[in-house]
Amino acid sequence: MNMGTEFLDIYPPPKVINRGTILKTDGKHVPCSIELGLSKTSILGCNQWKDFVTDIILKLVIEGIDIEDNKDLLQNDIMLEDYHWNWLLKASKYTTVEYNWFFLKTSDGIQGVCLTYHPKMSIFQSVNIFYIEYLSSAPWNRDSSLHDRKYKGVATELIKQVQYYFINTHQYQHGFSLHSLFQSQGFYEHIGMINLSEYNKNNGLLFYEMSKENAILLLEKKNA
Repeated sequence: MNMGTEFLDIYPPPKVINRGTILKTDGKHVPCSIELGLSKTSILGCNQWKDFVTDIILKLVIEGIDIEDNKDLLQNDIMLEDYHWNWLLKASKYTTVEYNWFFLKTSDGIQGVCLTYHPKMSIFQSVNIFYIEYLSSAPWNRDSSLHDRKYKGVATELIKQVQYYFINTHQYQHGFSLHSLFQSQGFYEHIGMINLSEYNKNNGLLFYEMSKENAILLLEKKNA
């Protein structure tokens, strides 16, 4: 089913909540902004990520590589777990005040997106934090042998900026929680999140929460 973008026209322009820089793989820091709010440009930019991955798969097919026989390799190399995500459909679904959309943007487009739900009760502290419904970096910002990586640290920077927003705007405590895709578990554990297995979902998604102490350490960590 094709979905139009007209419903996005009702939203005001996104609000820039911070500006900074993001590191390219060539070692240069380039300007970026963190935007809060839905827009047609941002959502369509995210939906174009699928085209990037599709082009890689089509190239492999043209080269005679059997996709079915190499499914596990592709799954690991270009992270196909979120390949099916339709950001336009998600934008039509998560529209109430409990949900906030954040985007990391550079001069060449949307580099990352984070959809949050709030408030969420912390397991560790019994205080309000936020919950990450979806977090994704553009596929060209991921390590892969099939394409050159463009930017580093997009997901980490988004998480940091979203934390600042909820701490400063809603006076929430440090910390956040989420359920993780299998391929993302290593990243979340690397930044200090802790799996609380009793809250895992039956579909295999593991529940993670960032403690107050680890959240503070993450915010204090300088970008690469």
